[in-house]
Amino acid sequence: MTVLFIVVALPLAKAQVHVGDILYEDNSKGESGGKAIGVVFYVDGTKQHGWAVALNDEGNLSWGPNWVSTPVPNRTSLEGALADVNGYANTQKILSLNNPASIHYPAFEALDFSDGWYLPAVGQLKKLYSNLDKVNAGLSAVGGTVISTEDGNEFWSSSEYSSSSSWFMDSNGKMHCKDVTYNGTKDGRRIVRAVRSF
Repeated sequence: MTVLFIVVALPLAKAQVHVGDILYEDNSKGESGGKAIGVVFYVDGTKQHGWAVALNDEGNLSWGPNWVSTPVPNRTSLEGALADVNGYANTQKILSLNNPASIHYPAFEALDFSDGWYLPAVGQLKKLYSNLDKVNAGLSAVGGTVISTEDGNEFWSSSEYSSSSSWFMDSNGKMHCKDVTYNGTKDGRRIVRAVRSF
């Protein structure tokens, strides 16, 4: 009697990605890899894709000029702003503007968009803040700059409110635009921290 064995090779399941995992230059995630470039702050239902925040800030920069219309959709309500999770598209629209050389968008121009980094939308900033403890632990582990919750720290989003104002997050995770308490005019300086999709 001849016995025939058939070996079936099953694909290896990819390791799940978790909030707080380190993102490496080769796009691997987890506890070890090459050069660290970011920390995961959101993972979608596949447990393979999401968003990571850069290890350091780009500085305190203005969003852009006041009273200049852009192709970024105006989000005139907090609910509408929180629904915006497409910082990549917002950044792409701003960087593709064919403006005179005298018109600049420093918060966007400081990012390495060609390498996938962009200014997060309001909804992305909210996700980042909701996972700040795990993100800051990851940032500390690889020598990044933790995202401070000290009063006065405000972070730009790529979400626009109007031609004169854009949304930003304060140190308590609250979102603001131009109002009587906060001046969200685009020429004000706020912290710029890039994110990227993976």
